[in-house]
Amino acid sequence: MKKWILAALSCAILSLLCGCSGGMEIESGLFVLSLAVDPAPEGNMTVTIKALSGTQEAAGGEDASAKAAQGDAQPSALESPEPGYIVMSATAKSCLLALDLLSATTPRTLNLSQLKEIVINETLARSQATLSILKEIHSLYRAGDDAVVVVTPDDAGDFIRRQRAVLGLRLSKYLQVLFEHFEDIDTIPPDAELAAVIAAMESGVVDAAAVYAAGNSFDNTLVLSGTAETDRLPGHLPRTAPAQNEYLGSAVFSGAAMTGVLTGDETGILCLLAGKARTRTFTLSGAQYKTNIPTRVTRRIDPQSGALCVDIRMNLTRIAGESSQTGADIARQIETGAAALIARLQAMGSDAVGFGRAAVRRSLTIQAWRASDWMTLYSAAPVRVTAQVRLK
Repeated sequence: MKKWILAALSCAILSLLCGCSGGMEIESGLFVLSLAVDPAPEGNMTVTIKALSGTQEAAGGEDASAKAAQGDAQPSALESPEPGYIVMSATAKSCLLALDLLSATTPRTLNLSQLKEIVINETLARSQATLSILKEIHSLYRAGDDAVVVVTPDDAGDFIRRQRAVLGLRLSKYLQVLFEHFEDIDTIPPDAELAAVIAAMESGVVDAAAVYAAGNSFDNTLVLSGTAETDRLPGHLPRTAPAQNEYLGSAVFSGAAMTGVLTGDETGILCLLAGKARTRTFTLSGAQYKTNIPTRVTRRIDPQSGALCVDIRMNLTRIAGESSQTGADIARQIETGAAALIARLQAMGSDAVGFGRAAVRRSLTIQAWRASDWMTLYSAAPVRVTAQVRLK
C-alpha cells in the first residue's frame, strides 16, 4: 500500500515539474543582446535590436512578416550582419510602440532578459526622452538590471550592427567582460547599469552617468602633445584593434537629460570622487603606481560656507618607471584635477559625484528639500579638495 502511495505522489510531483507554469521554451524566445534607439523623422523613434538567431541558417533568412506595415510604424527587413545573430528595426512614435511592433511581427517572443547594452543616440539623450525610454525597456519588457546604458554620437543602430565579439568569445560574454574590464580600470563611469541609471535620474539627490562610446575607423593617428592618451573622447584614439567601437568616458546627465561628456581621464577622477575607484595600477607623469589598499574618499558640505568638500587619502607604490615626484606633488595634481572636474560638472548642471546625498541630510522633510533649490546652490558653491598621498 505504501508503495502505491509513493508512486502516486511521485507522478503528481512529476506532472507539476513538467508543466511550464508560464515559463518560456528557449526555442520560442528571441533573446536580445543589444538594443539601440535613434531619433526618426516626424518625432518618431527607431529601435534596433541585435539578437541570437539560433542557427546560421536562421541568421541568413528573412521573415516576410517583418515587412508588414502598421499605421505609420514600419519595421525594416531582417538583417544578418554575422552568422548566429540577426538585426531587426522598427520605427514608431515611441520606444514602447516600436518594441511592441517588433514583438507583433516576429515569430518569436521578444525577450530582453539577456540584454547586455542599451545604446541611445546622443540627440535623444540630450532631450527629456531618455528616462521614459529606459523605464519602458526595464519595466514593460523586463530587461535585466545589469544592462549597461551607452550614449553615442553615432547612429545607435549602426553602432550595434558593427558590434562584434573578438578574442574567441561569444557576443554576450564579450560584452560582459568588456564592461567589467573598463569599469575595473575606471575609464567608464560607475553605476552605469540600467537600474542604477533610472534610480539616479529619479532620485533628486544624484545625477546619472552613462558610458560614452563611438566608432573609430582607425585612420586617426593624431597624438596630442602634452595630453594623456586616454584624456580624450572615443572615436579619436590613435590605435588599431579588431573592435571598431570604443567605450571611453562618460555621458553625464542632469535629471533625465544629458548635459555633457567627460573624457576617459576625467571619468577616472569621477570614479575617485564618487568613492568607486578600484584598487588598481595606473600611470602618472611617466611612472607606474599601484594603490596597495583601497582609497578613502569623504564628501561633505561645509555648513558655514556651503562649499563642496572632498577629502582623499591614498597609498601608492611605484612599481615601474622613474619619477622625482613626492607624495605631496602627486597630491597637488589630484587636488587640481578633482577641483577642475567638479567645476566642469557644476557648469553642466550635473551632480554626478553625488553631493546632493550630503545636502539632503540637512532637510527635515521632502518639502523642505524641494524648497532648498539644491541645484542652484550646487552650481554656485565653492569647491575645496584636499588629498594626502603616501608613497611606498
